[in-house]
Amino acid sequence: MTHESFGDIPLFREIQKLLAAGGGPVNFEIARQVALAAATLGSNDPNMKTEIERSFAAAVHSVEALVSGYCRLPFDEPVRTTIMGRGTWVTSTLDSWKWLLEHLGRRLTVQMKRMGPEGMGAGEQMGTAMDQIAPLMMGLQTGTLVGQLASEVLTRYDWPIPRQDDGRLFLVVPNVEAVAADYDFKPELFQIWLAVRDVARHLIFASNPWTDRYLRSLLLEVIDALEIDLSGFERTLMELQTGGPEALAGVAESNVQLPIVSTERHTRALERLHAFQALLEGYAGHVAAAIMPEVVSESSRIEEGMARHARSPSVAETMLENILGLSVDRDLEQSGATFCTAVVHLHGINELNRAWEAPDNLPTSAEIRDPFAWMEKVLGSQ
Repeated sequence: MTHESFGDIPLFREIQKLLAAGGGPVNFEIARQVALAAATLGSNDPNMKTEIERSFAAAVHSVEALVSGYCRLPFDEPVRTTIMGRGTWVTSTLDSWKWLLEHLGRRLTVQMKRMGPEGMGAGEQMGTAMDQIAPLMMGLQTGTLVGQLASEVLTRYDWPIPRQDDGRLFLVVPNVEAVAADYDFKPELFQIWLAVRDVARHLIFASNPWTDRYLRSLLLEVIDALEIDLSGFERTLMELQTGGPEALAGVAESNVQLPIVSTERHTRALERLHAFQALLEGYAGHVAAAIMPEVVSESSRIEEGMARHARSPSVAETMLENILGLSVDRDLEQSGATFCTAVVHLHGINELNRAWEAPDNLPTSAEIRDPFAWMEKVLGSQ
């Protein structure tokens, strides 16, 4: 983002007012403006075409019964859909991820307050500064992250963070159209391909309500395990308090990030998250491979193109790791697909579904790489 882009954000011209304002551990107004500036480059979302909304809804409803029938898991109610632009995604995501972002903000604020020289007076002064500065820093970090994610996200389940909203599946239309154009996909077939993958993911959470709560707990554990190396960062924060809009814009433009320190606890928390995500993605991939040829005539071509797309460098994934401490293990996700295929081949889909019955049934990372170990543990001598 250029200096001029940040100059267009009114709040940067009123930084002193914002420094004096409260509002929780994350300044979501700063986050919103930064994210929108990054995602939309100052323009409004284009009008969403009614025919795209109708075709996506039709695609979801056409595969809903197929996915549920293959998995032998029920939907309690029909899946609802919508479409949106990047700006709408930014606004809705800041709200629906607030549960996690505020938790991160509180966690980092506590750590920031530990900075500074020893002594009660200095400690109180630093605490007051952090109460003002930390929400702005979190707003900048959050806005930069969500703004970048908005340029890459295609559907609801692209990023491993549960949304606290009405549960609709959606397409971010500009991004879907861009990927379809880059890989020469037929738009209507690509919509169906995306619908199959997201309906399969959605079915897991819809038919097993504990999975959403469990995934949230995994993410909170990752956040709680974060340790921040704040040596040398105190000066940057104090310059923000005294430097005004220019200092804030400079930090935003240079993409200053809180340095996350790798710890054993954080590594263990990420491993549990990666194992869950690998099973989820492996399950959805297996289901999609089973039914996709029935509904998408060019499914193998789209699959190949999207595999290349997943392997291409992703700024958003890098920022997820740098800001939230989250990472994606693509190799383990591929092992997850092999795991699901092996279990279904040997025992059938009903036995694979036992993984979703309770947290104790979930495979570990080691068991995902060795399906026979999980089958022995959960299925016994069947």
